[in-house]
Amino acid sequence: MDGGIAAVAMGGAGLLAGSLTATFGRGEPAAKAKQPAAPAPAGPPVTVDAASVPVGGSAQVKDPASGDAVYVVQPKAGQYCAFSSVCTHSGCAVDAPKNGQLYCPCHGSRFDAATGAVLNGPATKPLPKYRVTKEGDKLRLGPPES
Repeated sequence: MDGGIAAVAMGGAGLLAGSLTATFGRGEPAAKAKQPAAPAPAGPPVTVDAASVPVGGSAQVKDPASGDAVYVVQPKAGQYCAFSSVCTHSGCAVDAPKNGQLYCPCHGSRFDAATGAVLNGPATKPLPKYRVTKEGDKLRLGPPES
């Protein structure tokens, strides 16, 4: 009977080792593991009526690649820009711009609504900025800027 218990224990250890190998990617060809992921489809262009973005205010749209919220802002008359709503500290969603700032309710980071720059930590990196172009009475969200 002791031999049966040992056999079951050895079989279980084998299953666990196989599961761990599959989980952590051991045994995969190196070429497969190093292939970059395919880029997400961009989707249709995202536009918003310029009139819906008042001076000092914002409109919320979605990044077609990530699905994350993006704030299109007009800090000064005729100046449009857009920033990701994802806080660079821990990934929480920042609130819509108010009084020229975007505030993260999770840990208190504040960002400048005209530049995306950090005004108050713990975040140390600015919010990702998107290109915005005006075409007639529409604003078109471009890709994130590097």
